[in-house]
Amino acid sequence: MTSHHAGLISARTFRSVLVTVHRPQEPQWTWRSDTSLDGPRAAMLFPSGEAADGSAHPIAIFAPPQCGETIAWTRSTEVVAVWVPLDTLREFINEAPLRIIALQATPIVAAFRAFTLAIARNGEDASSISRYAIERLLAEMVFGALLEISSASLPERGQPTLVERARSMMLMHREDADYTIAELASELHVSLRHLQRAFARTGTTPGDALRRMRVELAESLLRNPDYVVLTIEEIAMHAGFSGALQLRRALRAEGLPAPTVIRPPSR
Repeated sequence: MTSHHAGLISARTFRSVLVTVHRPQEPQWTWRSDTSLDGPRAAMLFPSGEAADGSAHPIAIFAPPQCGETIAWTRSTEVVAVWVPLDTLREFINEAPLRIIALQATPIVAAFRAFTLAIARNGEDASSISRYAIERLLAEMVFGALLEISSASLPERGQPTLVERARSMMLMHREDADYTIAELASELHVSLRHLQRAFARTGTTPGDALRRMRVELAESLLRNPDYVVLTIEEIAMHAGFSGALQLRRALRAEGLPAPTVIRPPSR
């Protein structure tokens, strides 16, 4: 669909994430093959106005690429969309089918919508560091909203184990260097010893699991040429480490080389 038929009003780019505003000229959008030059993207849509049946639109709609589903619009609809690379959601999409999902007005989704609308309406140019921070926030908000949906549906297929719930909490807090395993146990309403025993049955510890998640995030940032503007110290802090020294030690513990070796040479 051309930008005209999609009713594109404005677009703002935050590195790999795009925020667009539309007044749809076509009565429906259908998600078919994705032809993006930089790979498939998923969209989190925030519509306003009436739906085709006269009711109010959901507060948000998640639309993955290539799902073959259709969303109907009316002339009164305005849509603000956040487009994120599908790889950003790899932890979620490995666990759930790709389909269009209407989201409920939870505190996470409401905050996500408010932040996105503020970003879409602010026409000021952002610095490179601001673009990086906004990119990470938007991507994490998409992931958090989807994780909330996944967690809400768990009773239908059995209660999640303590380790599963702990890993979900870790994913939400992995970028916070001050987040500790003691805080995790407190949020899960279990003792630290009980949490450690649960992880021991899987052959690891909660500390090792959290470190591994942070290492995976740091490694992805180091390998991504879009983040070459950030120093090793900045990447370490964005990935939940206290600094470059702690990052190097964590990489070594996972059998990985130093950050300068992982990061590809600049062109």
